[in-house]
Amino acid sequence: MNNKKRLVTAIATAVAINANLSYAAVLEEVIVSAQKRNESLQDVPIAVAAFSQEDLKKSGANAVQDLIEFVPGVELFDDRGAGQPTWVIRGVGLADFNSNNTPASAIYYDDFYLTSNVMGGIGLFDIERVEILKGPQGGLYGKNTSGGAVLIHSQAPSLQDGNNGYLKASYGKWNSSTLEGAVGTALSDKVAIRLAATTHQGGGWQDSLATAKDDEWGDSDFSAYRAQLLFQANDNVDVLFKVDGGYDRSETTLLYNQPVYDAMGNFCQAALNGKADEDSCFTFGNVLDPSLPLPSEQDRDGTKVLAPPTNELDNSWQAFAMHINWDMSFATFTAITGYIDYENKQEFDFDAEAPNFLNEREGDAEIKSWSQEFRLTSNGNGKLDWLIGFTYAEDEISDNRKGDLTDFPFFQTSSERGFEQENESWSAYVQLKYQINDYLAANGSLRYTDEEKEIFNVFHFDEDPLNNFGGPSYILNNIKTDYKLEHNYSGHLGLDWTPTEDILVYGKITQGFKSGGFFGGFSFYESDVQPYKEEHVLSYEVGFKSNWLDNTLRVNGDVFFYDYQEVQGFIVIESDVTNTQLSKLDNMGDAEHLGYELDIIWLPQAVEGLKLSGSFTWLDAEFTEAKKTPVFDPAGNTQTLDGLDRTFAPDFSYTLQANYSWMLSDAYEAEAELGYNWRDDIVSKDSTISPLDHAAKGQDGYGLLNARFAIADVEGRWELALAGKNLANEEYAARVTTDDVVTYPLVPGQPRSWSIEALYNW
Repeated sequence: MNNKKRLVTAIATAVAINANLSYAAVLEEVIVSAQKRNESLQDVPIAVAAFSQEDLKKSGANAVQDLIEFVPGVELFDDRGAGQPTWVIRGVGLADFNSNNTPASAIYYDDFYLTSNVMGGIGLFDIERVEILKGPQGGLYGKNTSGGAVLIHSQAPSLQDGNNGYLKASYGKWNSSTLEGAVGTALSDKVAIRLAATTHQGGGWQDSLATAKDDEWGDSDFSAYRAQLLFQANDNVDVLFKVDGGYDRSETTLLYNQPVYDAMGNFCQAALNGKADEDSCFTFGNVLDPSLPLPSEQDRDGTKVLAPPTNELDNSWQAFAMHINWDMSFATFTAITGYIDYENKQEFDFDAEAPNFLNEREGDAEIKSWSQEFRLTSNGNGKLDWLIGFTYAEDEISDNRKGDLTDFPFFQTSSERGFEQENESWSAYVQLKYQINDYLAANGSLRYTDEEKEIFNVFHFDEDPLNNFGGPSYILNNIKTDYKLEHNYSGHLGLDWTPTEDILVYGKITQGFKSGGFFGGFSFYESDVQPYKEEHVLSYEVGFKSNWLDNTLRVNGDVFFYDYQEVQGFIVIESDVTNTQLSKLDNMGDAEHLGYELDIIWLPQAVEGLKLSGSFTWLDAEFTEAKKTPVFDPAGNTQTLDGLDRTFAPDFSYTLQANYSWMLSDAYEAEAELGYNWRDDIVSKDSTISPLDHAAKGQDGYGLLNARFAIADVEGRWELALAGKNLANEEYAARVTTDDVVTYPLVPGQPRSWSIEALYNW
């Protein structure tokens, strides 16, 4: 793998998702709304990765999580490929996939906050742009932005563009297909509409050894739509109504079971030495039933696995929104009302074994969320720019799950748990920027947040024929707990220096936080459902943005240091109910993160039509003061997490990109793209300390090579393309997980694939 890494690094090429098929003499200006007003990316003192509509069409991204490979320093927890993306930006994130968990990097869909990570699977179609904001955003975006924020902006109707739209279709390996389209038109000089829809089907690429047939498991079954109506009441007031919805009934990735046992059920020598060896080690299922398929019969690329074909979703959602903008001359008043009803149903086999040692069934959650935001934004004509705002939000979460351990030899039981949770929050915020002189500006933001959460929790064990547990069937019953966040302040102070119109240097101190809450999983003790506290990130950051060589070279970079307090995560506890080690969601302690980032885009004038770019992130994230937890080193000594690396925080990650476009004739042009992205080794559990831990929970570094070739007419009416992903057929783990009982599966990354694409614009 190292040879491949060095080879591709020497080639220094990658997928250029943000180049179009026309020759560009200078770099294009990128407009973002990271500060809740439209500005040039180069003028915004925030590290932002921005993707335009053209970028998204060419990237092949069907969901927001597909953009991860293009952004170093950003990782993704996605529970067993289940469309529940939890973003980890600069090492800040929480791998809790329960419906009541709020991600550490908030997702805003058309300025509407998605309160749960289970909502993150909403697809990308007819999108104007996506912005990934790195670093805490406690001032303008408030709660649950200790890592950053992800802003998704759909394409809005227009009164000026006339009848316009597009139709895009693709077909690829494993019979995968996508159909996407949108149409917009002005119905009058006051009213315009835009309709958009998408569907993804097929693509099953895995076979389960638990069945005799070729399962072709992993088919997508996803459809979504969006309808918008724009009404211009007068020259100063416009109102946008939006309704959207969809469903996701996809089969999700089957897990690859890592063998770590010998024939007697002890950890095998290879695992103790830090390697999961399929030829000399066994799974826990093999220990109990030697007739089961052996781990060596699996394929490392995940195309053939031991897990039974049971992983699937049945999600659906319906959302409504209204945006009002009123130009008041001195400022613009904005009111945003949003509501979503999201139902999340799922069925998973957690242990990746044919026997149901731990198989969750009939998971059913419903989240109803609505919010109201008011803000007033200055017109930006004076030395002082200002923005003030107020938000109010309510959430209702209902969640029920059932887990079966019916094939477990030591006890045979099924467990069921359910909870109801209500959240209420409000906040007020202000942001100011004062231009001291032509070169220097001071800026700051302040936000006050008040939040209350209440949970009613039931944990129920059904019949246990062997009576191993004894006692009542309800372990927890009618537990009611609340959490309050009061007098919370977040925000930033910064200074911007612009020595020339092409250079911005900025420094800032930012306070961000993620709210506390409750563990929404299976709990054995009342203490498990007691609230954990909010976490805080105090960030110190210095950065620059610059254009050089007559705007043909762009170099942006930054250095940051995080004082990360009360880190939320899973600590390990000993359970006297199951006599095993279990995870408990709690505040783990404090950590420090130090990092450097560099982004470069270059249009070499010596080669017309060539565009080169690269993004690089170096990160050192580790615990500095952590709670003691029953994690043991190879000598059997209890360890703290002090000095250990944080989860999903690779030391080094980068993308390299190259794009070349040329004229085929006066009427046609072509574009070739090639790209590579790399992530260093990571750990998937904060308690990874021994060689055995690394064998069972570690994730090796990997790199992915992608390419795309397209032909289009010069007027941009149509395009035909051939795309390939993971061309080197890298065998890699997209995520390593554990059932916290006896198995250590991983989520295999998809092997080499191809697709053909057709696009028509009007």
